[in-house]
Amino acid sequence: MKSIRKRAAHALTELEGAALAVINGLGSCTPYQVRLNFLSSRSLEWSGSAGAVYPAIRRLHAGGLLLAQETEDARRSVRFSLSAAGRRAFEAWLKDVERASGSGLDPFRCRADYWDILPAAGRQALLRALVRKLEQKLEMLAALSGRPDTEQRALLLEVELHKTRLRWLGRELAEH
Repeated sequence: MKSIRKRAAHALTELEGAALAVINGLGSCTPYQVRLNFLSSRSLEWSGSAGAVYPAIRRLHAGGLLLAQETEDARRSVRFSLSAAGRRAFEAWLKDVERASGSGLDPFRCRADYWDILPAAGRQALLRALVRKLEQKLEMLAALSGRPDTEQRALLLEVELHKTRLRWLGRELAEH
């Protein structure tokens, strides 16, 4: 397996790039703090599992993208910050237009082509349930709007995504 140092910066995985983003935002943090950030994400795909986050941070450190400093606490925790190479890799990840404009993992889109195989009544019930769930999510997002601990641009994009899905579902329900 190629090391991160030998790969081009744009070859960071999304998890590695997101971990660099969290560490950059906090300035210095433990892997556990990165994991907590992922666990609190509204995206179900960011599981924050120890089996994903900790190895990613180890790869980033081994690749020279993170600096480690052992703390003086009883646990001898290690706090990580971005190295100069880490800052360059993070910036390259941020500016990767091709990947940033990609459709990425989208469970809704992945399933949509297959909903037609469901019996008509079951399909209609599913689409109505999706409408209710998306409306609930929009209410939850409205409650988060303006909170200082919420990434506002990501929240606004999520709102627009759900509104687009609702419009599509409305057309689907009307057509079938």
